[in-house]
Amino acid sequence: MKLPKWIIWLIFVIVVIAGSYYTVVSLRRAAAPPEPAKTPSLDNAPVRLYGRVEPLHREVFLGPLQPRRVTKILVKEGMEVHPGQVLVELDSDVEQQAAQLARLRVLELESQLDRLLDELRREVPLTEIRPGEMQNALQVLVLRVRELESRLDLVLDELKRKEPLSQIGAVSEQDFSQKILEAKSIRSQIATATAEAELDFQQKQLQAESIRRQIATAKAEVELKRRELDKLTLVSPIEGMVYKLDVRIGELLTAQDYARIVLGERRKQIRMYVESYWFDKIRQGDRFQIRDGETLERIGEGTVTEVSQYVGVRDFRTEDSMERLDTKYAQAILSVDNSTDIPLGKLVLCDRTLSGQ
Repeated sequence: MKLPKWIIWLIFVIVVIAGSYYTVVSLRRAAAPPEPAKTPSLDNAPVRLYGRVEPLHREVFLGPLQPRRVTKILVKEGMEVHPGQVLVELDSDVEQQAAQLARLRVLELESQLDRLLDELRREVPLTEIRPGEMQNALQVLVLRVRELESRLDLVLDELKRKEPLSQIGAVSEQDFSQKILEAKSIRSQIATATAEAELDFQQKQLQAESIRRQIATAKAEVELKRRELDKLTLVSPIEGMVYKLDVRIGELLTAQDYARIVLGERRKQIRMYVESYWFDKIRQGDRFQIRDGETLERIGEGTVTEVSQYVGVRDFRTEDSMERLDTKYAQAILSVDNSTDIPLGKLVLCDRTLSGQ
């Protein structure tokens, strides 16, 4: 059936008018100045942070202060440890010999002091220094002085008896003079013996005091050797577990190998790195969902317990193509719920949940 011409013309006019209108509207839109886009609100943006898993209150590294070979390993990775528990023993033959010599030196000095004090305990009064105060001396030397004093008394008694006889000539003058000289000689011997007794007693006292000081020094040396020996026994300073124990018997362990023994609490935390534009958005009590940094599988959840007040660089790289190396980061600590199965040092991605905003 053939359409009337006026219908065909009507359709043609409508198409022309519609095309013209579309052309005019498109040209107007193209000629209009561009409108700036609205700034996105960080309050409504999802918070996504990278972090690493570490023990609660961070890990503890153990290492020797001086190079030594490992002689005994008493724990294994994953074992629970207690403060003061011995983990690894190092070669200490030289230190043990030095400690034994120091102990023997103390015993020798104490034996000398005991013998000297035993002599000093056998002291007796020698002379009177002042009224009511006596000068003491060793018993053997005092007995020597008393013996000389007894001889002097005998000689003086004999002189007393011979003096009137010598005046009448019954005793020769030579014999009487010899007795006088003998009395003088004994007096000199008494003075010498008394001085020697006093000097010897004072020397013994000074010697005893010197030995006491030597004993104190020797005991300090024993304590020093004991502490040096203790340094060769690596013990746990905390209550926790052994995360890493990369040592072998017979292997040389140095101070630079501190990262080969790692301890920490069984509970975990995540040290999140907060970019500068999130500084004011992360607060204590925020809840985060934790996912694997590589597979993005869900691991668990946690709560922010600390937010640092300083910024610095980050010590690891991620797979984020938009990551910038010059960005400064603050740190926030995320306490993880039921975190015993998360490997230490694992890179994780933390998303703040709606309930934590």
